[in-house]
Amino acid sequence: MSIFTDGNIFKDPNSSTSQDINTPDIDGGTIDGATLGATNIYGQYKTIYIPASAMVPTTTNGATGGTYEYTTQDISYDYMAFDGATEQFACFAFPAPGDWNLGTIKYKVFWSSATSSTAADKVEWELQGGAVTDSDAIDTALGTAQVVKDVLLADNGGDMQLSPASAALTIAGTPAAGDLLVFKISRNVGSDDDNMTENAWLFGVWIQYLTSVAPTTW
Repeated sequence: MSIFTDGNIFKDPNSSTSQDINTPDIDGGTIDGATLGATNIYGQYKTIYIPASAMVPTTTNGATGGTYEYTTQDISYDYMAFDGATEQFACFAFPAPGDWNLGTIKYKVFWSSATSSTAADKVEWELQGGAVTDSDAIDTALGTAQVVKDVLLADNGGDMQLSPASAALTIAGTPAAGDLLVFKISRNVGSDDDNMTENAWLFGVWIQYLTSVAPTTW
């Protein structure tokens, strides 16, 4: 049986009857709205990618933006370079997605390194975020950072790196629809899990979020 939806009504194209979404009758069995919500039938995971070119280095201990062309195929990448000795930072922001459930998010990092690096060197990234709404102070505190650890795969940064997923990251500031989400990313060079002396090149951050039951509208 094929089922499609129209507002809050389930419709079976092979039947003349319609069923309210709160108490749908599927194959003779009734499933209430609470059960549907518990199984997350509406929620799905979506992603947002933020390239290095969309990031702004902080004035204080800022990362360094650049572009590098990989010479064999003449492919160029924008990157943010993070030092191996001093912790440096870059920021980015985007409006909260209208279908976001306002819960925690996760992220991964696309990255590589400057030349002269050695395979098996370790790098640790950390990201923190906050929500700013109309009339909020712009210079507001961000939430607790979550880290991801990765190991360099090839000498001289010759391979693309995609980090593991972070743990759940909480956005500070009680996020709501219409907020601007502000993030700061850095390389955690003080960690035992970061021992690469060369610059780490950040190509972009990939964020995953869970959708809500109903997207908001303007």
